[in-house]
Amino acid sequence: MTIDGKKSGMREMRPSDNILRRLAETGLHQGGLAAAGKLMWRAVLLGTALYLILGNDPDANLKLNGVSYIAAVVWSYYDGVFAKRIWSIAFLEAIFLHLAGIQVGNLLATIFGNPLFGS
Repeated sequence: MTIDGKKSGMREMRPSDNILRRLAETGLHQGGLAAAGKLMWRAVLLGTALYLILGNDPDANLKLNGVSYIAAVVWSYYDGVFAKRIWSIAFLEAIFLHLAGIQVGNLLATIFGNPLFGS
């Protein structure tokens, strides 16, 4: 025993150590979760931008979806979580980014109203 009452040979366990150990047992790793979190954060940003630009014209909104996918491809290529200057991976990453962004935009439209339906 030491002066403060703890055993000298034991390392103090933090709560995060137990969480990381249990995640590793399930096959999830900290790096993969961080990458997924970054991708979801970018989807929130993209979806919020889509919602804010959404208008009353369905044709313009359809074109907006195409433009937002192109923006997602460029964003993934230059500052992607997985792509890192590889076009083929950027196209794939942009699909996930764009689809998740659309869902975020739909969630915002459900919560705050959708200009297409006048609500």
